[in-house]
Amino acid sequence: MLKLLLPVIFPSWRFFSSIGPSPRIHFTFLTNENDEPDAWQEFRPRPAKVSLKSGLWRLLHNPEWNETLYINTCAERLFEGYSEMREQEIMRRILAAIDSGEIKVDSAKPYVTYRLSAVMREGQVINQQVTFVATPLLLVDSALISASSEKGAA
Repeated sequence: MLKLLLPVIFPSWRFFSSIGPSPRIHFTFLTNENDEPDAWQEFRPRPAKVSLKSGLWRLLHNPEWNETLYINTCAERLFEGYSEMREQEIMRRILAAIDSGEIKVDSAKPYVTYRLSAVMREGQVINQQVTFVATPLLLVDSALISASSEKGAA
């Protein structure tokens, strides 16, 4: 009986063949569509510290982290090859964060874009390489994109 319970309590992680690059998503606002970005901000960075109470609650209910995992999965798929659907899905999540007030908009910069970076450990060194930069989107047009994607989902 103990042999049957041990794998449940202490799972094996041998199903991972290797540890691949970890995606990071950074966004920025631009004055013009063709401007060179000057300051990137990480989209939904991990908290430096989580209290015990908050950590226990997150075990039971954590929709923000579930969405972040989904966005990271989209980013990982973009590492493998371009997909317009995944590029737009990540942009939709960033636009939703703007609409909800999670991300503050600079009114002088009406375009938003994002980039994906692959974080990899090579020995003791951690490297971060930009792998993808999304097409800038005019925030006024983003309301049309959000509305059309919601109609398509309905």
